[in-house]
Amino acid sequence: MRRNEMLVSPLAGLVAVQVFLLAAVASAAPVETKGKIESVTLYRGEALVTRIVALDAAPGQVELVVTDLPERMEPESLYASAEKGAQVRAVRYRSRNIGVAPRAEVMKLDEQIETVTKAVRENELNVRRLKEQRDYLTKLQNFVAPTAQVELTRGVLDSDKLKALTLFMFDQMKSFAGEELAQSAKRDELSKQQRQLESQRATLTTSYAKLAREAVVFLEKTEPGAAQVRLSYVVSGSSWSPAYNLRASGEMKEIKAEYNSIIQQMSGEDWDAVALTLSTASPNIGAEPPVLAPFLVQLSPGEGGVALGWGSESGTSGATGYASSHRRMRELDQSRSAQTTRSALAASNWGINVESQKKQGAELYASEQVARALREAGAEEGSALSVNYKLTGPVSLASRADQQIVRIADLTLAAQFCNIAIPLLTERVYRQAEITNNSNIALLEGICSCYLNSEFVGKGMLPVVATGQHFKAGFGSDPQLRAWREFVSRQEATQGGNKEVTLQYRLVLDNYKDTPVTVRAFDRLPHGGNELRVTLSETKDKLSTDAEYLRAFRPSGILRWDVEVPAKSAATTARIVDYGYKLEFDKNMNVEPASEDDMQKGKAMMEMQMESQ
Repeated sequence: MRRNEMLVSPLAGLVAVQVFLLAAVASAAPVETKGKIESVTLYRGEALVTRIVALDAAPGQVELVVTDLPERMEPESLYASAEKGAQVRAVRYRSRNIGVAPRAEVMKLDEQIETVTKAVRENELNVRRLKEQRDYLTKLQNFVAPTAQVELTRGVLDSDKLKALTLFMFDQMKSFAGEELAQSAKRDELSKQQRQLESQRATLTTSYAKLAREAVVFLEKTEPGAAQVRLSYVVSGSSWSPAYNLRASGEMKEIKAEYNSIIQQMSGEDWDAVALTLSTASPNIGAEPPVLAPFLVQLSPGEGGVALGWGSESGTSGATGYASSHRRMRELDQSRSAQTTRSALAASNWGINVESQKKQGAELYASEQVARALREAGAEEGSALSVNYKLTGPVSLASRADQQIVRIADLTLAAQFCNIAIPLLTERVYRQAEITNNSNIALLEGICSCYLNSEFVGKGMLPVVATGQHFKAGFGSDPQLRAWREFVSRQEATQGGNKEVTLQYRLVLDNYKDTPVTVRAFDRLPHGGNELRVTLSETKDKLSTDAEYLRAFRPSGILRWDVEVPAKSAATTARIVDYGYKLEFDKNMNVEPASEDDMQKGKAMMEMQMESQ
């Protein structure tokens, strides 16, 4: 019991400190400012805007309100940081209505609406009265008719009285019908007046309503003098696309090219003299690379032909399915950053691997003609090269949610960077850091935002890391590196009672840097039971000798090369890794997708690799 008290006591103290700090901030007079937009990174469909706010306040708690945020700002993207001398405690987004409609005009409309409302209630009472009178007349009619029939039978019927009573009821029924019609018309007219008046009032109040969008930043000023606060947020309604002018002249030995950008700027705020960067990247792309799962297959009786579940071998349908999987992989790759849990990220990675297995399965049964169609289908999407253009000089372009942040510790952790290329899954080459937690505290699982050279490169997931434990973190794709995989050929032969299928592939690595880089390139072999023999052919580039890779992943068919890519190597000078493999199996069998149970084993292997790669 006393141990629990000891554990709770520091936590209660921490909560008390937070409450005190927030109360102190709330009591301070807010500092309002618009700040100045310093820089904008414009993506395809959105932009990252950064404002600079000069804060000259005495040391202590400060509530800074940054006003005039644009309508198309994404509140969840709001982020604030401060330079030395100030520390951001929390930042939140708020919106509030400002501006009031003229009171006299609103009161006049309210009086008219009340008058019409009273008339509507009176109309409802009249309609109810008429219904009651009609019901009474109906009861009287139901009484008179049977009574007249009895009197007629007995021979005592007074025909004059019956006639008078009948005419009276007919007159009353006619009168009721006329009055009901009048009340119905009056009700429709009153409803129309009521709608018109309420619409006028809504239009009047809306025309004067103005929504103020603001960022509220809670800071602790630790030093006197001016401090600089940066506020960043993402806005939609902005995009750019390239446009070129190509000019030939003279002896037509050269072409003058004008590379322009067509910019759409509809963010809701003007960008006046800002440092503008045009980017083909996306802030929504995950920072971590995908993980390559084993390619599991099994044998089935048959004499070759179509691989069940992998589509037709015909050039048209096979290539169409191949291209469809290729496009689906790109979509899944783009959406991986939306995952916020390890299980969701694993599911997303598995989706990419499933589509890639469809592609590889089609390759197993591709004739030379089909192989050519598959190569064309895989290349139709074009390059996934990611670049940033920082425009020189200031550029002016006119336009046509609470989170607490408490610093736990500032850590300096040892790290080594490497480049990860998995051309089978993505053309991007990812930067990955191998980090050692050499601090004295454990790190808990959570979302991490990754920055490289002060630039945001994406989000990732940090696992639980104990003191002294190693972990890996992605730092986004390198825009100057690119990798892709080419299906070269397939040959099939029969040796005795076995069928032999030989496939050749090529990994292409581009390096646009001025210095050579080392890249870890991954691919995989089919991985099946004892009835399927898979032999990797001799290659110029030897597989990695990393002990962890050889122990954990090579036995499941994962291939890894650690290759150096020379500087300025691309296109015809790109770094090539050629490899191939041979499948041997009973000629009466086919290679087909693995069973559902085996596929789940492959998924488990991938999840294990996610913790290691």
